[in-house]
Amino acid sequence: MARQIKYICLIVALSAIFLPSFVMAWSFSVSPVEVKIDNLPPGEAAEFNLTIDNKDNTSHTFILTTHNPEESERRQRRAEFPNSNWVSFPHQVEVQANSEAEVRVKVAIPSQQKWAGKDWEIWLSITPEEKELLVVNYYIRLLVSTSEEVKGGPNIALIVGIVAGVLLLACGIYYFRRKVKPRHPRH
Repeated sequence: MARQIKYICLIVALSAIFLPSFVMAWSFSVSPVEVKIDNLPPGEAAEFNLTIDNKDNTSHTFILTTHNPEESERRQRRAEFPNSNWVSFPHQVEVQANSEAEVRVKVAIPSQQKWAGKDWEIWLSITPEEKELLVVNYYIRLLVSTSEEVKGGPNIALIVGIVAGVLLLACGIYYFRRKVKPRHPRH
């Protein structure tokens, strides 16, 4: 009995592999497979294009998402990307039959010193919207390194200086206006 179950499982597995009605082969590719952004100062952004090539005779819609890989899947000395919202792109792209579509991706790191001098990794997942028995997911490896220099953002010392100056000016005006007013004797 156990031998028959093994043969049945083998026949089912081989049928799934060799019969095209069970498996839909996706004819699309994505490039580049890896994007490296070096020395991105916190407070600035970097942009790049990725290309989805639909080699099929019908148009397809592709879903784009981010994926934080496990530590064992990341490159050495790369940490998990702190916030996937720092990577912006359209989440759905329609690509016509036998054509390519370029997708603009923007990476913007907040202007805070704690994000300086870091090395992160996040993946961009591209998958067809139509799901079949077998679906191919493509991942683009995004490697981001920040510089030690922080750009943009508010300069706290300047803001405090301006507020203090305005307060001193207001106090001075109040004091001198009060001193200049003539005093009327009481009757």
